[in-house]
Amino acid sequence: MQEKDYAAEYLALKAANDQLRERGKNWLLDSLSQLCAEANRRLTLQPDQVGIQTGSQDWQFQVENTTMAGERFGIRYRFRTLTVEVGWPRLPEHGFLTNNAMAHARVSLSQNTMLEPQPIAEMILKKMTNNDPVWFAFNHRVPGEQITVGRLNEYLSLILAS
Repeated sequence: MQEKDYAAEYLALKAANDQLRERGKNWLLDSLSQLCAEANRRLTLQPDQVGIQTGSQDWQFQVENTTMAGERFGIRYRFRTLTVEVGWPRLPEHGFLTNNAMAHARVSLSQNTMLEPQPIAEMILKKMTNNDPVWFAFNHRVPGEQITVGRLNEYLSLILAS
């Protein structure tokens, strides 16, 4: 093979992997947005209830020695805040992911708006044999159970509890 063939092959693989990463990120953040919308519908049926506030921003965060570039999604209800950071290394100097992960996410919780959210869960995105991106719990550098909408709802319930 000629050198330009290697470069074209690399760029095609990178584009395909980036597309899978985006799909995984979108599933995670869209699922959380939908859960928040459903919770808001239930909350607004009750008198004197405040709604859930959500927002997102471009974001970078560190996982050990690796820089993750991506997005941070925040959910606030009354005085509690849940944040979900999701990203992956975008530049060579950002480092690399281990465990065949394609992306990394971190869920953090703050019991008070004046306090910095503390991590409560880590996740990694992996490509399955059918080429679908799937999130898995990640604890002590070991992938665990698959993340479902039910698990995301459990995280959301942490800020909705009275």
